[in-house]
Amino acid sequence: MLTFLRILFVIPLGLIAAIIAAIVVYLGSFGFFETDSWVGPGGDITAIIEPVIVVVAGITRFAVLPFLVGIVIAEIFALRSVILWSLFGGAIGLGIFLSANSTEFAVLPPLAAGLVAGFAYWVVAGHGSGTIVRAAPERAVSGPPAPPTSPEPE
Repeated sequence: MLTFLRILFVIPLGLIAAIIAAIVVYLGSFGFFETDSWVGPGGDITAIIEPVIVVVAGITRFAVLPFLVGIVIAEIFALRSVILWSLFGGAIGLGIFLSANSTEFAVLPPLAAGLVAGFAYWVVAGHGSGTIVRAAPERAVSGPPAPPTSPEPE
């Protein structure tokens, strides 16, 4: 039952937390939260929504599949290190930087967003990696208890 709940709730919540953390760090690195972009031209709400949608589309397009591969590997090998998850997220951010064909694309925002996203995933779900695989063999190995034996007569 716990395995089912982990697959159904904890891992997706960790992935959502990683995406939200990456969005906040990425937009924050460009000063999105400190400028007048909240008001927009004439108080238009699309000035706020459009950059967020573009960043969400970019993150889900380039980062979710490699992150899911990392989740599967971490679950199989029970990798729980915060450093591992942060470096894994940073590697994905660096991969996004390297996949961009523009020289105007800065390396620090996607790298920082990946590091923070990896940490956010670890906080929500990564510290329990491997509980799915670890729980299955314990149930398979343990059988019914052995019947008690009586001492032999002397």
